[in-house]
Amino acid sequence: MAAGTLLVGMALIAAVLLGSGSAGAKPPQPETNFAGQVAAPRPCALDTKDKDEARFYQFEGWQPPNYERYPGACERLRFAYGPITIKPGQNDVLVEPVTIEKPDMDGYVTRFKPNLVDQNGNTPPVEEVHLHHGTWLSEPSYGNGPFFAAGEEKTIAPFPRGYGMPVKASDTWLLLYMVHSAVSQPLVTYITYDIDFVPKAKGDALGMKPVYPIWLDVRPSGYPVFNVERGFGAQGRCTWPEQECAKQDPYGNTIVGQGKAGNGTGEDLVMPKKGDPLGAIKNFTGGTLIGIGGHLHPGGIQNDIDLNRPGGEDVKAKQSYHVRSKRATCVKRQHGHCVKKQHKLLTKYRTVTKHEDTTRIYTGRPAYWDWKDPTKDGGPRNSWDFSMRVLGLPYWGVHVNPGDKLRSNATYDTNDLSSYEDMGISVALLAPDTPDGKPTAPGVDPFQAPRDNSSDCKSGPAINGKLCTFGLVTHGHYLENGNHTTASGKLTVKPGPQTSSVGIADFQYFPGDLGNQTTGVPQVKLGTDLRFFNAEGSSIYHTITTCAYPCMGATSASFPVPDGASNQGRKYDFDSSELGIGAPAVGATSQKLDWTLPVNQKNGFQPGEVVTYYCRIHPFMRGAFEVTK
Repeated sequence: MAAGTLLVGMALIAAVLLGSGSAGAKPPQPETNFAGQVAAPRPCALDTKDKDEARFYQFEGWQPPNYERYPGACERLRFAYGPITIKPGQNDVLVEPVTIEKPDMDGYVTRFKPNLVDQNGNTPPVEEVHLHHGTWLSEPSYGNGPFFAAGEEKTIAPFPRGYGMPVKASDTWLLLYMVHSAVSQPLVTYITYDIDFVPKAKGDALGMKPVYPIWLDVRPSGYPVFNVERGFGAQGRCTWPEQECAKQDPYGNTIVGQGKAGNGTGEDLVMPKKGDPLGAIKNFTGGTLIGIGGHLHPGGIQNDIDLNRPGGEDVKAKQSYHVRSKRATCVKRQHGHCVKKQHKLLTKYRTVTKHEDTTRIYTGRPAYWDWKDPTKDGGPRNSWDFSMRVLGLPYWGVHVNPGDKLRSNATYDTNDLSSYEDMGISVALLAPDTPDGKPTAPGVDPFQAPRDNSSDCKSGPAINGKLCTFGLVTHGHYLENGNHTTASGKLTVKPGPQTSSVGIADFQYFPGDLGNQTTGVPQVKLGTDLRFFNAEGSSIYHTITTCAYPCMGATSASFPVPDGASNQGRKYDFDSSELGIGAPAVGATSQKLDWTLPVNQKNGFQPGEVVTYYCRIHPFMRGAFEVTK
C-alpha cells in the first residue's frame, strides 16, 4: 500500500476512534484570512529579523530590502487551527478535517511556515508543550502522501521561484497532529501556519508551473518511528533501516533493523511506470525534483536520500555442455553395415545480470545551534535547538524517470545517547514532465554531476553543472528551543523499602520518585524482576527510560536525555516504550500498562549500583532504585 493511502486510511480510523472537537473558536491571531476575502492582505515579504530566513529569500533570488515574493500577486495568509484543549501530559495522535483553515479559492501555494502558540498567541517553551508533529493531507491527494509536515524544529517550506502547488477550493484538508504536553496542567494551544498564496488567474498570468509533493519515509505508517541505541552501528552512528540500530522498536516489537539485521539498503519509493498516475498527475512521464527538506529528532545526524535507477544488462558469455540434440554419422563400414557415432551438438548460452545504479542526491543535515552563540552551528545533538537544511532550485534539481527508486535512510548518533521514537522523513517537490516527456524544470544528471558538499552551495546554481547536497537552513535559532540545563543537585542515596514493583500515578513513580526522597531509594535484589505499572495509562502515557546518575536538575530542551549511566559510571540503556492504551496503528502507545525489567547479572546489573530513570514524555518525572545482594 502506498504511504499516502496508508496514512489517510490510518487518519480516518483515528478520526472515528477519537472524534473531533477542537475547531470553531476565534484564532489567537488578528486575521481569520480566507483567500480572496482578506481586507488587507499582507505581501509575501520578509517579515522577520532572522538572518537565516532572509538568506533563504536571497537563495531564491528575491530582491532586497523587502524581499517580496511575487509582488502584487501573492498574499500571505495566516491560519490558526484550534483551540486545541490539551489534557495534562497529553501525547496523543489525533486527526480532524480542516474546514475553514485553508484557502477557499483555486490557486497556488508557494510557501508554508508552521508554528504552535498558546491562547495568547505566544510560542511556549519546547520543554513545556510542542508540536511533536503535524501532517497535512488532502483529499484528493496532491502527490503520493501528505503534502506538508512539521515537527518541533518547524522547518519552513519555501517553493522555488516560479513554481507552486495547485490547490482547489473544493479540496478537503486533513490534519494529523500530535501536540505533546510535558507538564501536569491543562493547556490551550493553536497550530498556526502561514501560507503564501497566489490566486490561479494571477499565477497563470505569471506562468507559474505546478509542482507536487513526494513523501519519503523510512517507515511508512501512521506513526513512523524507530529506535536507535548506543553501541549499535559503527563509529558512533547507525543508519536505519539499512543497519540494525536497536534491540526492539518503539512498540516493543522485533522487526528489520530493530532486534533483527537491517535490510542492507533502505526504504524504497518506486516511481510510477510511464503513463500511470501519481496523485494529481494523471499521466506520469518523469519529472524533476526541484526541492527537498528533511525531518529528524534529537540525535539525528542526517537524512540520506539516494536515487536508484534500474540499469541495463551485464552480459557474460559462456559455453554450456547441455545436449541440444544428437546426430549420427557413419564413421566406417563393416560387412556392409555402417558403424555410426553419436555427436553432441553444443549450444552457447549467456549469463545476464541486471544491475542498478545508486547515487546520493540529498544529505539532510541539521544545524545544532551552539548554546553560547546560537548563531553558529556546532552545538550538542541532545536537544530540539536545531534547524534542518533544505535544498531547491536554482541550486538543486534532479531529474527522475518512471520506475526510478527514491531510497530513504536516517542516520543517528549512537555514541553519546540512545534515542527512542525517532523519525526519518523527507518531503520533495516534483515538477512533472510534459505528456511527451519534456522536463518543465532544469536539473542535472546526478550520476554524472560533480558534488558541492559545502553547507551553503558555494559553487552556485545547478545550471553550472554541480549538485549541491547539503543546502541551507530555512530559519535560525528559535528562542523557545533555547532553554538549556544540565544535571545539578545531589541524590541522597538513603536506603528505602525492598521492592519488586513500582506504580506510576499522578506523574510520580512509587516507590522511588526523586521528587520525594523522604522514603529513600528503594532496594531491588539482584536477580529480581522489577515490574512497572502505569495506573493512569488509559489517558496518560509514561515511559521508564535510563538517564545518567544523578538525573537531578531542572527540565529543559536538553535535559534529561537518554544517556543512562549508574552511580558507578557504567553506561546502560533500557526503555519501556510508552505504557498506555491509545489509538492503535497511528498512536505511540505499546497498548500495555506494565513492563518488567530483569535486574540480573545477564543485563549487567551489579550490587551497590544506583540506577536512575525518567519519563521521556514528562521529563520532570525522575526515579531511581538500588541493586542489592
